[in-house]
Amino acid sequence: MIFFDNPNFPSAQDLDLENKLFLPTSRLYTQLNFQLQTLYQDIRAELFDIHALMASSAKQLYEQPGPTLTAWYDQAASRSVELYARINGELLPKAQASYQQLIVDLADAGRETQLYLQNFMENPETAAAAAIEPVTAYLAAATEASEAALVSGYYALADLFNMFLEQPTETLEASYHYLLSQLLELYFQAVSSLLMQI
Repeated sequence: MIFFDNPNFPSAQDLDLENKLFLPTSRLYTQLNFQLQTLYQDIRAELFDIHALMASSAKQLYEQPGPTLTAWYDQAASRSVELYARINGELLPKAQASYQQLIVDLADAGRETQLYLQNFMENPETAAAAAIEPVTAYLAAATEASEAALVSGYYALADLFNMFLEQPTETLEASYHYLLSQLLELYFQAVSSLLMQI
């Protein structure tokens, strides 16, 4: 349905700027400002924690270099063992299973291709017709839809042209108000969607 087919088109559209533009924009600004302040505070706290940890580690290394380096080496070795065990216990089996499934899928695709080619060699006309049939059906449906849209668009444009001839100022003003109200509605929906996501 084209906008000037709408029975409410000739009447002036109510532009609800307060609820469709000002309030959503204000809410979005407030929400983004709050989230940016929260992010700033989180980053600041994290940087303080990192600085305190580094200062503590440096002080510990300065005061007791031997035991500290030994403890760090033990931690690194322990984490390396954990990482190695995780790679061998979790990641490699998953990768091997994915590889095996890929091999099976490729073998199945090869068999299907071989069967299709064999069928095509034995009966090329039937195989070609079966392959082309979905494309032909899609093109037929698209052609029908295009014809219907063109006819509908033609009549709609003729109606709009007649409206412009009969009442040019009112039609132009109604078009302006209608399109502006639709833009406000799109803006409102976009901002509302953003507010739900953040």
